[in-house]
Amino acid sequence: MLERSTRKFIAVTRVVTSLGYYLTIPLLGVIALRAGSMSAVEVGALVSAHALFRRGLALPTGVLCDRWGGERVLVAGLVAEAVGYVLLASSITFPVWLAALVIDGAGGAAYNSAGRVVLAKASKEGGSAASFAGFYVATNVGALLGPLLAAALSAHGSPRAALLLSALAYACAAAGALWRFRTVDRSRPVTAAGGSVWRSLVGPLGDRLFVVYCAMTVPLWFGISLLVSALPLEADLRGLGYVDVGVINSLNALVVVALGTKVGKITDGWDLPRRMRFLGAGGLAMAAGCLVCLPAGTPWLYAGMVVITLGELALIAATDIVAVHLAPEGSTGVYLGYVTTAWAVGGVLAGVLAGALLDGSGPGRVVFWAVSTALLLGAAVWFTVAGRAVTARAAAGAART
Repeated sequence: MLERSTRKFIAVTRVVTSLGYYLTIPLLGVIALRAGSMSAVEVGALVSAHALFRRGLALPTGVLCDRWGGERVLVAGLVAEAVGYVLLASSITFPVWLAALVIDGAGGAAYNSAGRVVLAKASKEGGSAASFAGFYVATNVGALLGPLLAAALSAHGSPRAALLLSALAYACAAAGALWRFRTVDRSRPVTAAGGSVWRSLVGPLGDRLFVVYCAMTVPLWFGISLLVSALPLEADLRGLGYVDVGVINSLNALVVVALGTKVGKITDGWDLPRRMRFLGAGGLAMAAGCLVCLPAGTPWLYAGMVVITLGELALIAATDIVAVHLAPEGSTGVYLGYVTTAWAVGGVLAGVLAGALLDGSGPGRVVFWAVSTALLLGAAVWFTVAGRAVTARAAAGAART
């Protein structure tokens, strides 16, 4: 009963915080330029600082979860994010916003790591795939509603109201977490396996299967990053407007919200080889989506992005679960941190490749979608082969015993 209550609490805070996030972050640059009179260079610095701290601290916050306890890191992360958004709402100036986004980025890294560690702990008796899928579904609820509400407020000349609502959302989530985990024993530290912080950090690098697994998830994370890296550039090349980009992103969120938890429930109880093969199927679907994006015409782009989203369902139901399965006792946080780092690498790779090839030339866009298809096909083949290899290894181990 306690584990089920914890999973529900994480889902609720995820909806609230993702709503607060998407109320502000998608329109951050526009508000900075118009209401804050900042320069494009300052906007770029703000966005880069936020991304660096939000994704770049996945490993240290993962180690902190293992050593200090996921519940405590979760509370600290939400409090930091609440402080960051209060600062954002207090003054639209570059120095204040830079400090606010650094604080929020660090808090977001802590909350994202800790939320998944707490979910893993609360799902040991079953339902882990559905729990992790629900974590991503809750994020997409905010992605679906937040930008629409923020756009409505901004259209009526009240961009500051979106910042205030974000601050309120995070303050409520932080207060709820402080109350929910008020009984956590703070006097006794949680010690991770491996002794020193350094050994905890580098320990997963000695797990060859996990290292290769993380490397091969990079193309999969590349695939889901296409919506934020390639889609705007491809839409511009095709002469599409903001509405088309918004609708495609809403379709992505709708598919995840409608099917994410169902897929998670279906995959609960699957063994590691079957999850590996499922990830391979996800990579194959995203590769097919990239091919669908190749022909000119708006319907092809819409259809291709929806197919890519179907492949994304495999990631939200399996990637974290495989990491949890491979992690030794006391190392769940750092293993999940490496998976998040692979996500960051995939996102950067997608952004760099899209910027280099989607430059307005016909050959460039063809090469981009062809390379994207090849990367995802390679990952699909590896996961399929790896699933068979894990099955064979398990059978050989059973025969020896």
